[in-house]
Amino acid sequence: MSQKIVMETVDTTLDKSASIELCKGDIPHTRVFHHIIATGDTFTIPANTGCYHILVLVAGDADFKTDGKIDRYNERVTYVPAPDKELVIISNSNVNVVEIQWDWSEQDTEMIKEYNTVFPVAQTYKDAIQYTDPNKSEKTISRMMIPHRVIPRFAIGSVETYGHDYVNEHSHPMLDQFFFSFPENDMNVLIDGEKIPMKGNQVFHIPLGSNHGVDIPEGQHCHYMWIDFLPDNEKGLQRLDKSHKVLNTMRSFDEEEK
Repeated sequence: MSQKIVMETVDTTLDKSASIELCKGDIPHTRVFHHIIATGDTFTIPANTGCYHILVLVAGDADFKTDGKIDRYNERVTYVPAPDKELVIISNSNVNVVEIQWDWSEQDTEMIKEYNTVFPVAQTYKDAIQYTDPNKSEKTISRMMIPHRVIPRFAIGSVETYGHDYVNEHSHPMLDQFFFSFPENDMNVLIDGEKIPMKGNQVFHIPLGSNHGVDIPEGQHCHYMWIDFLPDNEKGLQRLDKSHKVLNTMRSFDEEEK
C-alpha cells in the first residue's frame, strides 16, 4: 500500500471546551475538526460563504441556533447551516461534534438551486432514508444521512451490521472518502491487501482509488459513517446513483435479531 493509514480518535471523555483538527491535509479543500463544548458553553460558527460547515452531533444535548431558528437535539444528527448564516451551538450537556468543512465551488450556487436545498439541512439518524448497496449483505442496514443531491459534490451515509458479515472490497476513483466510526463499532478495514482494526470514535481517510472493504468477525458490531467528496461530480453522482437504491423500509437492529 502506497499510503500509510492513520486512524485518529475522537476523544469523547474530554470535558473542557476545545477544538482539535483531525486528518490534516488528507483530502483537498476539506478540513475536519472535533469540537468539545462543555456544559453551559457556546460554540459559534461565523457566517462564511467560503465553505459548508457539515456537523455530526456525536454525543450530548445541544441547541442549534441559526437564522432566527432554534432546534434542540440529543441524538445522532447531521446538521448543515446556510454558509452565509451564523450558527451558535448552545450545550445543555457535554457535547461532542465532528465538523467537516467543505470548500464552496463556483458552480455550487446553481447546483443548490437545482437541488432545491433548504438550509439548515438537518437529519436525525433514526429517521434517515435507508438504501441497498451491492457491496453489502442483505442484513446490512445502510442509511443516507445527507443524500448526494443536497450539498454539492458531497454525501454522507452509514453502514450497520453484525458479524460475521462483510462489505465487499471495491474502489471508487471518482470519490474521496473518510470513515468515521460510532462508539460501538468494532471491525476490520481491508485496504489494498492490509487488514486494519477500527474501533469506536475513530476517523481516517480511505485513499482515493484504493481497494477497500470491511470484515466483521462473529459477534462484533460494525457501525460507521462514510463521508464522500466528489472531485469528479458527474462521475461521482453516476456512481452513487448506480450503487445506492432507496428502500421503503425503516429497519432497526433494536427490533430485529442480530
